[in-house]
Amino acid sequence: MSHLPLLRRTVRSERRPLLGWLIGITLLSVVTIGSWPAVEGSTEDFAQVLDNLPDALTAFFGEGIADFSAAGVVGSRLFGSVGLAIFIGYAVSRGARAIAGEEQQGTLELLVTQPRTRTAIAVERVIGMLGLLALLVVVQMVILLVTGPPAGLEFGTAEVVQASAGLFLLAGMFGSLAFTVGAMTGARGLAVAVSAGLALGLFLLTGLGGLVDGLATAAELSPFTRYDGTLALAEGVEAGILVVFALISVAVIAIGVVAFQRRDLS
Repeated sequence: MSHLPLLRRTVRSERRPLLGWLIGITLLSVVTIGSWPAVEGSTEDFAQVLDNLPDALTAFFGEGIADFSAAGVVGSRLFGSVGLAIFIGYAVSRGARAIAGEEQQGTLELLVTQPRTRTAIAVERVIGMLGLLALLVVVQMVILLVTGPPAGLEFGTAEVVQASAGLFLLAGMFGSLAFTVGAMTGARGLAVAVSAGLALGLFLLTGLGGLVDGLATAAELSPFTRYDGTLALAEGVEAGILVVFALISVAVIAIGVVAFQRRDLS
């Protein structure tokens, strides 16, 4: 890391905020896993409640929640709904901060005058964002693997790893988009709005796709259709989906790096 000063600086500056995110993810994981024995005893009641809810609501819960299985319930919290919101929120906020945040704070000019290329600056900032995102995902994965069995949650290690990889890559896509919008415009707020807005729009599209025939085809293109957190722990995630997510992120980041190289910062 001695040859990556900006990466080292990013990690240092993120220590306190990262601690808060780690505490939040740990609490979510522990509470979700620890409450499963109590939830398991009431599965029939919960399933009946779900059956009585309108389709317009249940469409957004995920396909795997229908039978109220352990994989569906735990997956919906850690890898869908709340979990997705937390990890995408982290990735978007840090992606937007990577370049646009520095620019709005008035420190970007100082960075670009140092003996480092703009490409190196951008790449190191992205690596920092994705590396810390990966750390958060790994922490959740380890908690699930370690505390799940004592709580009666016997998920396959391969499925947990695949679900975690999908979560990282899905959140990373939107974080990469936030980085690119910020690198192109220098506007942190715009980067957050575009990335978070697209994530919300695609999530809604996935839910509405099962309700509106005219949206079904478009919904198939949504990453939230391809990655369903309520199914990931039971069925895993197809390798092809993970590859597509990774390739999209690489392409989006490349666009951001090139745009940052060519921008006039004066």
